[in-house]
Amino acid sequence: MTYNNLIIIKGGSYINIKKALQQWIDLYSENFSNNLQFELYKNGRGNHIIKADDRLDNNRFFYLVNYMDYPENINYNVDIKGYTKARELDKQLDNQELLIYIPKSDTEYDNVYAVTKDNRHFKIDFGGKIKEMTGDITFSSHNIEKLENPETLKASLHKRKKREEDSVDSIKKRFNIIFIIFIIVLFLNLIVPHLKVDVEVFQKTTLFTGMGVGLWFFMDYEMLRHNSFYLKSFLIALGFYYYGLFLEHHYSSYFSNMTAGNFLYPLTLLIVQYPTRRIYKLIFNREPEVDKHGKIADLIYTMILFFSFAILPFLIADYLK
Repeated sequence: MTYNNLIIIKGGSYINIKKALQQWIDLYSENFSNNLQFELYKNGRGNHIIKADDRLDNNRFFYLVNYMDYPENINYNVDIKGYTKARELDKQLDNQELLIYIPKSDTEYDNVYAVTKDNRHFKIDFGGKIKEMTGDITFSSHNIEKLENPETLKASLHKRKKREEDSVDSIKKRFNIIFIIFIIVLFLNLIVPHLKVDVEVFQKTTLFTGMGVGLWFFMDYEMLRHNSFYLKSFLIALGFYYYGLFLEHHYSSYFSNMTAGNFLYPLTLLIVQYPTRRIYKLIFNREPEVDKHGKIADLIYTMILFFSFAILPFLIADYLK
């Protein structure tokens, strides 16, 4: 029997392999039909096999192979080979059997490598580019004749909805706590000028308040995926900007050495994050993350957000002088 969309994994514990597979299913389940399923097999000690649903398209199969090699919050040392048949992928690859792998020398993280039966090598990145190249891996069939006693994991819309609801509840609690702290800090900051302290103290407390809010938005990228929380965050950022204008008007003597950039930290971050995130999703078909894995795409995304948070406010303020 010939199996398509098969992944053979050497190394790692069964628990971690299952966890990584479930995380990937959860990550992409919104794009699956409700009955798409994945079978996980034990194949001897330290060896595992994943049989992905035959309806899974090539690109998502590539994402799965990549994710199993670089799972989130799971550390293991594994060797992974995927087997699939190219379907409407590229003229030079269509209808060919492919061995999919990621070499240990890979430093880009957002791609997979493919070998055809005639040992032609291709690099397939998640931006849609396919490039022929040289490689040391030789195509070999998996020789799996029979698979028995699988544990089946499904893309369940019901479970995904429950997880999303739990996530939203957690974000809501976190948002409310930080927002209350933010409001308290704003009012306490207004007391500083009346304490007859050095001018620099008021400047620094105001500066750090803006930086703190901007850092909150920068780190809590999961919160900004929800439109309702993004809108609330935008209103907070806008409110802080007008708070800064109020301070400049009523406490002008304290702000002679400060610019509007000090009040733009959160606002510029959110203005840049919104379109950047959507472009990222359009290209890579997944949510970006503030870099955790060293993936180039996430690293670039992180750098763009950092620029919008730490540098862009002062460029704008300097331009408006």
